[in-house]
Amino acid sequence: MSTNEITLPADAAETLDDGIGFVALVDRMQVDPALKVVNAARISYDKKKAAFDERDKKLCAFLWEHGHTSPYRHSFYTFHWKAPLFVFRQAFKYQVGSGWRKYEVDGNPVSLEVFDVMFDTDKGCSWNEVSGRYVEWTPEFYVPKVMRANPPHGNKQASIDLGASFDHARERELMVAECRESFERYKARIERGVAKEIARLCLPQSVYSQAYWTVSLQGVLHFLEQRLKPDAQYEIRRYAEAVHALIRSDLDRLGITCERIVAGDFGSGSA
Repeated sequence: MSTNEITLPADAAETLDDGIGFVALVDRMQVDPALKVVNAARISYDKKKAAFDERDKKLCAFLWEHGHTSPYRHSFYTFHWKAPLFVFRQAFKYQVGSGWRKYEVDGNPVSLEVFDVMFDTDKGCSWNEVSGRYVEWTPEFYVPKVMRANPPHGNKQASIDLGASFDHARERELMVAECRESFERYKARIERGVAKEIARLCLPQSVYSQAYWTVSLQGVLHFLEQRLKPDAQYEIRRYAEAVHALIRSDLDRLGITCERIVAGDFGSGSA
């Protein structure tokens, strides 16, 4: 079995304009996420509604804007991603237990897991990725058509397109050749009897992998708020755009537009 056994799912949103990368919506909870938000909020007053209306839309926006985000943690989505490894390494930050934290109770150390159960500090996210220990990688690599450079001043994490005078095509040819050479070394090691888990060490971060991401509505919004911004790395921003497109109808019902997400027009609390 190899990592390209799964073909492009129906209704997937393609991401990097190479016919390989995509995000697909695998599952959304059957209960209307907008209605679930308002009913989770109204349980405080021992109330419940059977249908969502315009007043509820305003309530949803009010809750998020003022940091009352716990009602957004009751609805979940499952997405299927196919992305380069370096994109996944950024995306995997949105995962329960991803932080290195130490806690004490009455001066005694308490395991991280205890608090991650009590307080969903990472807003309910879980990733499961293709294992390179069990399957052979496929020679599918992401190589940009336009190269970028770091600006000489300002945000050192930002990047800008190199000008037309730069030989983008030649640079891309070199990168593609490097990817192919690394894959040939990988295959040769496997053929010599080296385990896949060791042979893969020579593969570059541009190789495509696949994963399932199950995440709460709050977790999705947290991801989108950070990765839809213009200064987010281009590649993961394209994945954020795909995620947004797949659930846009739900967010529209909640009164949460892309513009407001990018503007960070929401509270940061976790009540």
